[in-house]
Amino acid sequence: MSTLARDTTKQRAAHDILMQVVVRVANLALGGVVTALVVRTLGQEGYGQWSTGFAALGLIGYFASFGLEEVALRESARDREHEHEWIGGLMLLRLLALVPVMLLSLGAIVLLHRSHEMLIAGIIMIVAMPFGGIGALGLLFQVRVDNRVPMLVLTLRSILWGVAVLFIYLEHGGMIALAIGLTTTNALGSVVQAVAVLKLDARIPRPSRARIGQIARIGLPIGISGLLIIAYAGIDQVIVYVLVGTKSAGLYGSVYSLLEKAHFVPMSVLTTLSPVIAAAWPGDRARLLRTARLMAEVLAVTSLGGLAFAIAASEPTVRLIFGEQFVRAAPALPVLGAAFVFISFGYLNGNLLVVLGLQWRLLRISLIALVVNVAGNLILVPLTGFMGAAWMTLVTEIVVWGCSLSLILKTLELPLPRPGRIGRTVLAAALLTGALEALRLGHAPLAALVAAACVFYPALLFGLRAVNVDDVRVVVGRAEMA
Repeated sequence: MSTLARDTTKQRAAHDILMQVVVRVANLALGGVVTALVVRTLGQEGYGQWSTGFAALGLIGYFASFGLEEVALRESARDREHEHEWIGGLMLLRLLALVPVMLLSLGAIVLLHRSHEMLIAGIIMIVAMPFGGIGALGLLFQVRVDNRVPMLVLTLRSILWGVAVLFIYLEHGGMIALAIGLTTTNALGSVVQAVAVLKLDARIPRPSRARIGQIARIGLPIGISGLLIIAYAGIDQVIVYVLVGTKSAGLYGSVYSLLEKAHFVPMSVLTTLSPVIAAAWPGDRARLLRTARLMAEVLAVTSLGGLAFAIAASEPTVRLIFGEQFVRAAPALPVLGAAFVFISFGYLNGNLLVVLGLQWRLLRISLIALVVNVAGNLILVPLTGFMGAAWMTLVTEIVVWGCSLSLILKTLELPLPRPGRIGRTVLAAALLTGALEALRLGHAPLAALVAAACVFYPALLFGLRAVNVDDVRVVVGRAEMA
């Protein structure tokens, strides 16, 4: 079932978000196991090289898309008649950028590699980059607020990658085998998605010269901003790797991987609601504000609950997933959990800035964030190791959140929003933290902490009216929504 973004009901959006969250949670659980196997396969030094190589390739690989998906999605949601031209233009731009991106990626791996395995693994992942361009076809599903096929592809990739990692772990393979497994599973997922598009009720994407020019012009500041965001999000891993060594990079990379996997929550919400916001502006300001508030409330519930658990259960969580040798990294998890709260709201703020046409202001904010992050890391990492990188991640995200929120409120001529249900969610998360800390001091095992969080948090949310029965009715489909 698909529909126009501008006609999407609250119930329909809730169902799509819930479907994504359920699928992504299942994939996250599998991904946690797979990450643990990768870490145990490679060890501290090997995983430090693996995660650093990923950070470098992710930064350079961004040039292949340059954040232009946001432009194509926004314009497709507003102009469904020509969506095939918008998405076709995006795919052609990605194809044109591919060769220089692959050459830059090769240069980075050659400069950074500290072992023969790291070099070969990096080259393998670079060779597989062309398959990433097919991912733009997923926008055809997103603009219809029907993300079942992308979630199916995500699950297929996760399962195939999990099987590959398990086999490599049992056979005592290494970084090269992991690179082959990863690129193969990603390529298969891209092919499946392309086949699904052929069966969709949509015209085959074809580039239009006019659309290509518009995408490039509108997307330039967005692309530069996205590049800066990736830079300040990944540069800390590289700084730790260079200044304090591969072991520290491996420790930091392990807990940071949990933060990266948690992005599935804001991504799920944004995937569903970003085309709704784009279609609402500027014609329906009230709908835009309602949708943005809904997104903020959902993001508060999920991110603050995660922070409460990270504060109380960081050490047993790290021990369970990565093993005893990585427990030293546990203190960074609560700090990164706090950063995730602001990262979640950053997804919403960044989308609003693009919809409101404030791309160049977003670029300025991203540049400020990069300067703050790099300067702080260069000062703190030599003094405090990877914990300095974790704290600078939090500081940077606070700066981005504060600057972007101020700009959005000024543009929309709005006062500072009342805390409302978000304030009550903060209180619920604080009480949950206290309860879990009490259990931890009583030497409760991790399973007990998980069970307590699953019981206490929903009870606190309902008791404090951060969530109500009507919200549940919308999700289960028993509320009538216009």
